[in-house]
Amino acid sequence: MKADKVPAVPVSNLPGKLPREVIPDGIDFQAVLSGLVNKLNYKIDHTFFREDSWWRDLCSLTGSLRALHGAKTIAAAWAERTAVHMPVDFKFMPGSIRVIKRPDVGWIQGMYQFSTTGPTPGRCSGIIGAVPPKEGEKDWKCWMLATVLEQNDGMPNVDVYDPIAPSVLPGDKEQIQAKTARKKTAAPIYSTDIKRDINGPTGYEIPPDRTHFDAVVVGGGQAGLCILGRLKAGGVHNCIALEKYNSIGGNWQDRYDSVKLHTSKDISQLPFGKVFPREDPYYLGKKHIVKGYQTFCEQFRLHSNLWLATTLKRATYNEGHDVWVLELEQPRKCFTITCRHLVLAIGGGGSIPKTPNIPNREVFQGTDLHSIAYMNAWPWKGKKVVIIGTANTGHDIAEDCLEAGVKSVTLVQRNPTCIVPAEYQRDAIEPLYNADTNIELADRGFQGVPCAVTRLLANEGLNGHARNDPERFEALERRGFKVIKDIDFVHILYERLGGHYMDVGASALVADGSIKVKSGASIKSFTETGLAFDDGDHLEADIVLYATGFDINSRDQIAALIGEEMEQKTEDQWKCDKEGEMRGLWRPIGHPTIWYAGGGIGQTRFYSRFLALQIQADLAGKTLPIYLDTPDVA
Repeated sequence: MKADKVPAVPVSNLPGKLPREVIPDGIDFQAVLSGLVNKLNYKIDHTFFREDSWWRDLCSLTGSLRALHGAKTIAAAWAERTAVHMPVDFKFMPGSIRVIKRPDVGWIQGMYQFSTTGPTPGRCSGIIGAVPPKEGEKDWKCWMLATVLEQNDGMPNVDVYDPIAPSVLPGDKEQIQAKTARKKTAAPIYSTDIKRDINGPTGYEIPPDRTHFDAVVVGGGQAGLCILGRLKAGGVHNCIALEKYNSIGGNWQDRYDSVKLHTSKDISQLPFGKVFPREDPYYLGKKHIVKGYQTFCEQFRLHSNLWLATTLKRATYNEGHDVWVLELEQPRKCFTITCRHLVLAIGGGGSIPKTPNIPNREVFQGTDLHSIAYMNAWPWKGKKVVIIGTANTGHDIAEDCLEAGVKSVTLVQRNPTCIVPAEYQRDAIEPLYNADTNIELADRGFQGVPCAVTRLLANEGLNGHARNDPERFEALERRGFKVIKDIDFVHILYERLGGHYMDVGASALVADGSIKVKSGASIKSFTETGLAFDDGDHLEADIVLYATGFDINSRDQIAALIGEEMEQKTEDQWKCDKEGEMRGLWRPIGHPTIWYAGGGIGQTRFYSRFLALQIQADLAGKTLPIYLDTPDVA
């Protein structure tokens, strides 16, 4: 039976606007915010909110990731959920005040804490944004509210992990005994029955008593490691992650030599502390990322829970026993295990390269390859290189080519490209994520607010920079490089899932002509010596490289793992729903014990905590009640 899947909605269709308010001087902002927070201890109605308001809940009152818009809708949903969860002790957190003052935009915000006392009690936090009264009004009003589940009551904190004396779930006698044993030694506790080598094992012999697990995470990349660490922090020690590569960080080691993150190392840290030290570069290269991942696994003793060189071939749900049956393959054997919760952290389908179908490939006398097969450009010294694709990878490789001394390098641009100068993003991110940041607090302030608000703020800041820096983009246009004028970063990340260039230097090489550009025409065919275009032009090439990305549709990959019938019962992944939440990730997806996970490092660090909280609650017999309704207030 096919599920009624949640449709994708363009982020440009999300409702709401930033408040165009002037924040007056001489106001006691703490008194304003503290007073609004205190009102949450009592019954509130729609007059508490500005009409164009947002409320985002992260598992505290809805058991999921939700964002509701409009004063009456929010008030009705708030009444329903507070009647169930009975929140108490709303208290403003002094020292958390932020005053947002931009041209034509302004509000104040701060953080608060509270507890829920209903069927699944917990410790919670939140963010409140307030705007001054309009003419004829008396009171400041809430225009943005966020509520966040911090910790399930009586259960370990998923944000804090001591691997020497780890916390365990209440009533888990086996893990309580193991904890007592661990306290007697500070040495790593690995199973002596498992052959392990951090630098690349050839396979494992699985102990016969380890055949059932509370949770199995498929994938040992950034999402898999974050989830594995969060689960163990939350007392779920009977869990493993399966990694198809034979070394930690293998997915990064396989990428081209110069690959690097185009976001800062401080926003790219893993949970529990900073694994990328100050001496690492601002934009981490693959060797730094791999080392950081290995440090994370060593520091938090994840090796005994990480099965390398292990591939999931098939997962079947056994309804009678309420378990997943997993068929696994290692280099020397195939075997079966079972688990309660199955987490697919397999990325966005980004392992299948997209290659354009260009006629007459057989006549080309040179070499063509996809970026997945590229490592470096040193063998191409003195050659003519044509790169099809103008996103991050295309620009990175073009820079490599110049450094290697190629005769020429040309970017073939098929569509206009969004250029995001790295310093624009740095100006926005650096105050939140830096060497001295408390990452947990930064995540709540940056990633905990509604997507629509994040998008509007990002667009305002990035496009404001661009309007003051027109020559940067005009110089590219003069070279024939077509630029998307409006920067919509949330659209890029959540809908296009890439296709942009975060300019860390290559745009200047395009502007000065060092990197050439061919645009405004379609490729007609290969020739013996290069590429012919439909405008009559011909590009000479010894090397044609496809920087054309990967197939991001993971549905076929998921169906191959869990079966088409089960895949049809679960939500699609990626792109936003009507509330601005990423579809199918980190939250219930139509089956109570299967989950999807993915995203950038910063996203996986933050959202992995909510997936761990949901699994933790279920294993403790206190499954979070899920709220899927949207009140009809018409």
